[in-house]
Amino acid sequence: MKNAVFLGLSLLMSACTSLGRLSTDATLESNQESIFILGVAPENYRIFVFPGSIEDGRFRQNPFRPAAVYGAAENGFVVGKASAGDTVAITNVRVVKDKDSILGADFEPCRDAKTMTFSIPGGKVLYLGHVEYEFVGEKLMIKYGQDVNSAKKYLDENYPKLRGRLESWEYQLLPTTKSCISSIPVYLPRMR
Repeated sequence: MKNAVFLGLSLLMSACTSLGRLSTDATLESNQESIFILGVAPENYRIFVFPGSIEDGRFRQNPFRPAAVYGAAENGFVVGKASAGDTVAITNVRVVKDKDSILGADFEPCRDAKTMTFSIPGGKVLYLGHVEYEFVGEKLMIKYGQDVNSAKKYLDENYPKLRGRLESWEYQLLPTTKSCISSIPVYLPRMR
């Protein structure tokens, strides 16, 4: 029984290293969604891409919807899927020891820190850009860029059913509605 529980927990924990990542045999047959590719470096930085909305020039994450994708890049890229009409953004970055680790330090854009935000059309395969992270002291430094040729090469080599469909898509850098103050309740046992 202990082995079965341990095996189940191990499988669940390994599934947590990548959520929403598309399999290499993915297809796009509907105008109700789009597939996106985003360059992410280095590979021990995991990104969380969540749906939400833009309110007063700020991205607000929808607390009731799951992540469109959570994971580290494979060979420099994260590939995910989002529903047509959604607005999605990188809402969290987790720095882990290596690409197979689960636990790490989380960084969220807050106050006036800006993050990549995208409006998702229907029926397209989108290149959203490249983002490179570097941990300097206690701060996460971010570089944004474009390299559509390497994204096209990666997609064509690894996702044959999507070959030749990639198109560049624009993003906005927007602040979020998140506060930089996190309140975590701490519960202490009462002594009787």
